[in-house]
Amino acid sequence: MKKELIALLDYWEKEKGIDKLFLLSALESGLLTVYRKKANLDESISIKIDPETGDIKFLNEKGEIIPPPSFPWERIAAQTARHVIMQRLREAEKSTVYNEFKKLEGTVVSGRVERFEDDNIVVSLGRAEALLPHLHKLENDHFKVGSPINAYILEVRKPNKGIYQIILSRTHPDFVRGLMEKEVPEISEGIVKIKEIARFPGDLVKIAVFATIPKIDPVGTCVGEKASRIKNIMKELNGEKVEIILWDKDISKYILNSLSPATGKKVIINEQKKEAVVVVEDSQIFLAVGKRGQNVRLASKLTGWDIRVVRESEYESMGKPAIAVIEGVDEKIATELAKYGYSSIKSLAEASAEELKKIPSIDESMAEQLITKAKEYREKLIKEKNESKGPGEEV
Repeated sequence: MKKELIALLDYWEKEKGIDKLFLLSALESGLLTVYRKKANLDESISIKIDPETGDIKFLNEKGEIIPPPSFPWERIAAQTARHVIMQRLREAEKSTVYNEFKKLEGTVVSGRVERFEDDNIVVSLGRAEALLPHLHKLENDHFKVGSPINAYILEVRKPNKGIYQIILSRTHPDFVRGLMEKEVPEISEGIVKIKEIARFPGDLVKIAVFATIPKIDPVGTCVGEKASRIKNIMKELNGEKVEIILWDKDISKYILNSLSPATGKKVIINEQKKEAVVVVEDSQIFLAVGKRGQNVRLASKLTGWDIRVVRESEYESMGKPAIAVIEGVDEKIATELAKYGYSSIKSLAEASAEELKKIPSIDESMAEQLITKAKEYREKLIKEKNESKGPGEEV
């Protein structure tokens, strides 16, 4: 038993990285507990296991070796050793896994499918097993035992917190970030940077990028020659559409870019509320909104602005800027009105003179004039609509 024990401890230290002396110390403590419980061993007596031979020595309180007690301590030691060692081994392995993988939290790793547990996938990462919960799988993910798999380390849990310490994800936005960093060397080198990612896993992901060097085309760099880089990422995502968006410090340009592949004609923004209205040609409306509204919703997530898309015909009839219908108002004043959220006839008609006076270049007289003309124009629209269609929506 002694030779087998030492051989096992040497193996675990070499292959698992678990300190042999740590396991011996745990075994000593475990044996002492059992001896005192089952054989009433005196509290003043301790034991020491020789790390080379595995011999158990009994020591008095002065640390001197004394004869072993009369009870069958060797048989008890054989029964206890396996239980204590395996318990400490599991604890040590969990600590080793935590220390090794905690520093990899937030990165993309490669592994192999080990087995399936219900709808979850257990992934082998070499010295550890990780769990890919079914909620973090893509809808089109189909793996077999032994299949290679890439995933994002979402969380590394401390020992004794759940069966699996490492939790993986393929739906997290940063999974795409990690794939981009591996596929596009310029990102790792800092020549191109990812500003933001917005994603509907399995359907569409938008990635806003910019270049740190003026002559570099960040979008073309990420797409790659003949779209090779993007195709590789889409393949890994099982067909999820990937759109590379050019980030711009000019929020109006950035919002227009974010709605790609649709092309917007103009943007009216409300900086205070972080709201934006994008006017598109009537033929572009479905492209701008996207399937189930995904395109405009992702654009809002990507930019951090609440974006609303309107047809050009609708905008011209119901949401004209003040400059389009009120004579004597120059472009500067109209821009100021739009900046403070008064881009439509409706918003201007419902404003108060006190509110408009807060806008630079607009005094009380002009504020009253703007409101009056806006109300008159709004009433005219309502009347025309009622005459042609009967009672309709509020203008």
